[in-house]
Amino acid sequence: MDIKKLSRWFAYIILFIGVCAFISAVWVQYNFGNIEWEQILLNLAQPMDGVAVGLVVSGCLLIFVVGSLLSAILIFFVNQFFSAKWKAHFAFVFGLLLISYPVCKWHLINFFRAQLTTSLVYEQEHVAPVIQTNGRNLIMIILESYEKSFQNKDVLGQNLSPFLTQIQNENTSFKHFRQLKQSSWTITSLMSSFCGVPLKLANTFVNLETYRKFVPDLPCWPEQLAAQGYEAVLMKAAAIQFTGTDNFARQHGFHKAVGSRELMDKYSDGENSSWGLNDTTFYKAVKDELKRLSSQNKPFLLATVQADTHQPEGHLSKDCPVIYNDYRDAVLCSDRKAIELIKWIQAQPFYQNTTIVVMGDHLVTSTDIDTILAQLPEREIFFTIINPKTEKKPQEHQFTNLDIAPTILDAVGFEFNGRFGLGRSLYRSEKTLIETRMQEDLEFDLACRSEKYRSWGNIVPPDVFNNPENLETIAFNEVVSFLKDIHIKYAVNGIREVVLGQIWTNENWGEIKLRPAETDKPFDLVFKLVVPSRPNVQKNIQIFAGNKKIAKWMFSSTHQPETHLKISPDLLENGVLHLRLEMTSDDSSRFVYDGIRLIEMLLKPLENKIALEN
Repeated sequence: MDIKKLSRWFAYIILFIGVCAFISAVWVQYNFGNIEWEQILLNLAQPMDGVAVGLVVSGCLLIFVVGSLLSAILIFFVNQFFSAKWKAHFAFVFGLLLISYPVCKWHLINFFRAQLTTSLVYEQEHVAPVIQTNGRNLIMIILESYEKSFQNKDVLGQNLSPFLTQIQNENTSFKHFRQLKQSSWTITSLMSSFCGVPLKLANTFVNLETYRKFVPDLPCWPEQLAAQGYEAVLMKAAAIQFTGTDNFARQHGFHKAVGSRELMDKYSDGENSSWGLNDTTFYKAVKDELKRLSSQNKPFLLATVQADTHQPEGHLSKDCPVIYNDYRDAVLCSDRKAIELIKWIQAQPFYQNTTIVVMGDHLVTSTDIDTILAQLPEREIFFTIINPKTEKKPQEHQFTNLDIAPTILDAVGFEFNGRFGLGRSLYRSEKTLIETRMQEDLEFDLACRSEKYRSWGNIVPPDVFNNPENLETIAFNEVVSFLKDIHIKYAVNGIREVVLGQIWTNENWGEIKLRPAETDKPFDLVFKLVVPSRPNVQKNIQIFAGNKKIAKWMFSSTHQPETHLKISPDLLENGVLHLRLEMTSDDSSRFVYDGIRLIEMLLKPLENKIALEN
């Protein structure tokens, strides 16, 4: 094949790539709105679930099929109307023009420029103070894509959130909530709100499915609440597995993280949205969880994320009227459902010692009312706090998701210095980062390389989790019911495979229930653990049977501690041994937990049968 044919085929390949790139940008715009290339990469790197899988698969097929057809038509056009001299030139140039559309749309030049630039914003501005809690409960009602701008009746036809507007006017409300590129989708909005730092690409970004890690060394305030006796729960109406939300929650202080998959069987009414449970059924689950949390003798944090206002069309509950026959109906319905939940909470006995945060996670994008929303003079996210504990008065600030963390901590009356992560409390006079620099400059700095951000990644080498070659297989013949986090593939032959699959459901603690066949005789348990740890950081592991401490280890590097525990019948409760494992760090200012994996639990003598319980 001569050089002319090779150059022509190369030009045709560039044309095909250009067509597919152009279609991809149009498809992403239609389904997700104006998003950044970093968001695309991060979402592709994280677990997908439910509607997202179908959407991405169908999108890839659509892009390939339509791209192939359009490319074939364009190549036919080139061959028909251009001379041999100009065929390759036209195909190559037209292909590059098509490629330039996603390059500009996704700001790829800025993206690659940021990857080659080092910023010190994290080193200079990030703080992680020790927080002193006060036992006050906190409920966060996070509304998908919910804007304060929905109240603009002149542009939207009416105030789309009349009930939340009333709540806003009667309580503490904040204006000028601006959206950063780094917090324009749910998971990084949550991370910014709980950690004061956005999710970003880094060389140490960890594969979530392999390592169950989510920027593991990043300090987040729910970790400190958990360390001081709070029970923290995160609930999503959509799949909690989507974009690794469950992994983030469990790695950063939440004891429990559930979504549509876990709630569907009990709460589904058959009228689910395309993303998960509708608001009506989801809020039933939220009320039940609040009843459970409030019945316990300890403070709690409950964060909820609904889905009926999810792009592109939202979901309208069957008991809500059709007025506009577009996305506005879903907003009106969601407003009504949210106020019903808030009123219910305010009528409960625990409300007096509870603060409620009602907020959107980000601005809405890619709906059937985009042309209407484009007419809004200013768009901002909804943020209101009900029944705050603090006596401080809110200050007038421009702010972003980064400032949500310290503002909430101030509202609940916790003692700290007014800063958390990159955020500043809106109850104090210190300027926020968005007030000290231009938004474009701040967004670029946040996207740049950062050694401090890299240090939070803490990749655990894969061989740390390898199974010991001499691990003994123990057969048993009891019926086993499995913990939720254990995949069914481990359910073979016996307890060895079950415990090998277990990674604790929270970063610094986990529990397991054992039912011995003979409850009146003592028996031995042998524990062996893998504990990933940063060098020279003291770690403390404790094992409790009920409320009684029965073992403790101290170490400062990754290894496999082993201990033999003598279990007496008096440690059992109604025939069940409730074991709880906890880990803390001597680096108390960081509250960093690296995770624990139970790789072996043996029974001695072996004739004692044992079963795992839910």
